[in-house]
Amino acid sequence: MKRVTARKKFRVKLAAFKEWLKENRAKMITRELWQKVCEKLRGHYGYYGVTDNSQGIGRFYNEVKKLLYKWLNRRSQRKSMTWEKFNLMDERFTLPRPRIRVKLFARPRQPVQIDLL
Repeated sequence: MKRVTARKKFRVKLAAFKEWLKENRAKMITRELWQKVCEKLRGHYGYYGVTDNSQGIGRFYNEVKKLLYKWLNRRSQRKSMTWEKFNLMDERFTLPRPRIRVKLFARPRQPVQIDLL
């Protein structure tokens, strides 16, 4: 049985993230906003990063990256960031990459054989 993120929960989490970005993009400096996004991504991976859900957390990572780019560009009347500049920023202050945090199906231990003489 596979455990994957439900579509409805995915959409709700993404919408909540979008609203949070809209509210906080002007209140925080870019570095502080970036750090908060990293914390939120780590929390999402910690909760949804279980066996067989790598596609779900990978999709969330890509959508968050697009949203972050979009809302960082909406800080002024002109386009302030290109994808090249955004990728340079991502190299310097890396967003945490999606990875499985909890393995639900552990391998069974091999029985230990003891030779009695």
